[in-house]
Amino acid sequence: MQKKGYSKILVVLLMLMLVSVPARAHPAKEEDSRFSRNAVYLELLGPGMLYSVNYDHRITKEIGFRVGFTTWAWFTALPLTVNYLVGGPNNFIEIGIGVVPGYLTLPGSTRPTHSFFAGGPSKGALWGTGTLAYRYQPENGGFLFRIGFTPFWAYDKFQPYGGISFGYAF
Repeated sequence: MQKKGYSKILVVLLMLMLVSVPARAHPAKEEDSRFSRNAVYLELLGPGMLYSVNYDHRITKEIGFRVGFTTWAWFTALPLTVNYLVGGPNNFIEIGIGVVPGYLTLPGSTRPTHSFFAGGPSKGALWGTGTLAYRYQPENGGFLFRIGFTPFWAYDKFQPYGGISFGYAF
């Protein structure tokens, strides 16, 4: 896939996320209105591979999305996931699925060298990712903590992975 194709996928995903933010099919429950709907956090490992800085928005208390950013040495990516929270009021199981569009900038190379990145001569890459994690997020905001399983899949390969996050909900 060419870089142009990744741009189109990214634009469509971001538009869908932005359009869904103000939409509400029903009035907010009283308990939903008290719940902190926004969070920012640093994730070590996870879909950013080494680290990512993330923004998470709750459309409802249970359903939300996350947009992340990472860049280091030869790699830049935007982890994008949709997630569902089970439990509460402060302790949750987070279940999510998403994509990680990324771009490799290996000096002097026209092709990625690691077998997990191999998929053609393009330096662009697109991985699937999932989340099965424990999430601590106080109902009224404050310190946020996540730890979990965040595997990748691309082409015909599956890579088990994990991550840990620290941040702030507001």
